[in-house]
Amino acid sequence: MENYVKVVLYVYPLLETIGEDYAEHIKNKALLSYKATRTEDLAIYLAEEILAKEKLEWLKGVVDGILEKLSDVERTLVAIRYFGKRRKVRTFLRLKERSERGLDSWSEREYFRKQKRLSDKMGAMLAVAGLTKERYEKEFSGMELFSKVDRFVSEGRDKKMTQDERRWLCK
Repeated sequence: MENYVKVVLYVYPLLETIGEDYAEHIKNKALLSYKATRTEDLAIYLAEEILAKEKLEWLKGVVDGILEKLSDVERTLVAIRYFGKRRKVRTFLRLKERSERGLDSWSEREYFRKQKRLSDKMGAMLAVAGLTKERYEKEFSGMELFSKVDRFVSEGRDKKMTQDERRWLCK
């Protein structure tokens, strides 16, 4: 899977609050515009911030749409791996306890194979929805949050099994 797909999935839980934060920042900057030394520079800055906010909202909508198309098990696997949602892990543990479809017999290797297939599927779905590597590089890679997460992924620090994943596999 491409690194940009992982980055998008890791950033996804923050997109809702980032959108709200951008809106608050833009509003505050506009209210304090009387302090600006050059009105033209401030207008350009605000326009760029509005465009960045719209891009983030578009990205959130794309990922929301893709997550809706996944099965409950796939959504939970994505949440466990990328979102760190403890509630989702507990839900998945209940699924596992019912031993539907042999979920309780996954080995660590099988779990990672399923994650790999799901990641590839998510990457293909993102591309179909319009988020290609080129578009990601052009519109998102320069944003500070994305570049920090990209560094985390590029250094391979995302390859370690999280506590939630380990807890799920050990049950």
